[in-house]
Amino acid sequence: MASLHDMKKFFITATSDLRVRELLSSNLPRGTNIENVLDAGGIWLKKKRVHDGETIVPSGETIKVHISTFQDKTYFLDIKKDIIFENNDFLVIYKPPDLNVHQVPSSFYYNLTYGVNQYLKESKIHFESTPLTRLDRPVEGLVIFSKNKDYERRLFDLIKRRKIKKWYMCATEKTNHPRYTRVIDRISNDGNRTYLDTNGKDADSLFIKTNSTERIDIYSVFIFTGRRHQIRFHASQYISPIIGDWFYGSSRFLIHDEIALMCRGYNIPYKKTNLRIRIPESFIKNFFERITRYRHK
Repeated sequence: MASLHDMKKFFITATSDLRVRELLSSNLPRGTNIENVLDAGGIWLKKKRVHDGETIVPSGETIKVHISTFQDKTYFLDIKKDIIFENNDFLVIYKPPDLNVHQVPSSFYYNLTYGVNQYLKESKIHFESTPLTRLDRPVEGLVIFSKNKDYERRLFDLIKRRKIKKWYMCATEKTNHPRYTRVIDRISNDGNRTYLDTNGKDADSLFIKTNSTERIDIYSVFIFTGRRHQIRFHASQYISPIIGDWFYGSSRFLIHDEIALMCRGYNIPYKKTNLRIRIPESFIKNFFERITRYRHK
């Protein structure tokens, strides 16, 4: 699977009024597939994507060029496998590890949101959906998408009021920590990394050890606040880094660019019921098989 770590960025300034295609052909490394870069939306001028190679770049203007290994790919849902739940108002979709939920600078087409909206379009549903929950790129699991504007507002409100409950699962290296670890602190994120901050926002996580092997502890994780990288940071700070999460100190790497963290389920109030949506057991089995095949740093 392609990884975002295989991405390059170039800044090219026009010395005279030139077409985008001319700038690319004379400034990018030999062998670059310029048409792929254009088609995927990897060219940016004045904070907008440029798909047309004939677009004129005025003298003195700079274009940003984002190139990635997945630029020639488009993400489509596997309808039988990836749609975990669907009713008239929303869907719950499985996101594999090493895939972005949103579009990225190098590609408009290779992300979960694009796949969901193509599915809605093919289903004759005229609504441009955006994810109501998010997962970091290396994390796998369930993401909620609305199918209409009215329920998008309702779900946003439920999330804001913390009425939608999330259940995560993670794996760390084996430790002597007790079965229950409750973490309450204050954290901030600088746009990249999360850190302890007495002036930051409240962060509240509960880790429950559910299983152990000779090398690995498995935790169910429940979060009572939704801060960026909250589970990843709390695990690394108070228990042990999540396997594969080199960003927060893990010395173990998984086969793909992923970490051993999964959003496993939601409890969602819906009309007069409480929907319990869980990832299928086949995904759990696959998760366990993958996390045991780590390699050392």
